[in-house]
This record gives sequence, C-alpha cells and structure tokens, in this order.
Amino acid sequence: MTGLDLSKDIVLDEAAFDKAINDFTDLAEELKGLRTDIEELLGVLKEGFDTPAGRKFINSCEKNLLEPLERQKLVIEHISSTLTDVKGSYSTVFIEYANLNTAIKSYQF
Repeated sequence: MTGLDLSKDIVLDEAAFDKAINDFTDLAEELKGLRTDIEELLGVLKEGFDTPAGRKFINSCEKNLLEPLERQKLVIEHISSTLTDVKGSYSTVFIEYANLNTAIKSYQF
C-alpha cells in the first residue's frame, strides 16, 4: 500500500456555482427580452400581413417562435431557481470543504 498522497487538490468552486446561478438568471432575462422583441416585430408584420395567408403566417410564427422561447425561458428560470435553493442546502459542504483544505494544508508529513 502506498502512503497517503495529500499533494492533490480537491476542487469545489463556490464562485463557479454562484456564476452559474447568475448566468442562468441573466439568460432567462435575455430570453424574456428576445421574446418581447419578437412580439413587437410580429405586431409590425401583422399590420402588413392582414390577409388570410398573412394571419396564418403570423400564427405560425407565434407558435413556432414564441411558444418554444417561453418554454425554454421557464426551464432556464427553473434551473436558476433550483441552483439558488440548492446552494443554501450545500452551504455546509462548502464550509466543510474549506475546513478539509485547511486541515490538509496544515498536515505535517
């Protein structure tokens, strides 16, 4: 059996966790803005496409662009919310990780 090798680092990056939460929150806001932009542009198109075929086209755009964007935004918001909730549950893991690293660094070989 080989000796205990404490020269390797255990990596648990709380800052990366926080960044992921913020990135997902920002992405949800960007999708919300994109949806608003698309709705406004479709409103402009509706004025010029006020025919049976034009209305079909606009309905198709709303179904094939807006609905998937909304579903995607909901999923991203859910991920962000879940990460935020989980971070609180894992706070002890981050504390114990810091304690472990301190203990490893102070270990006398």
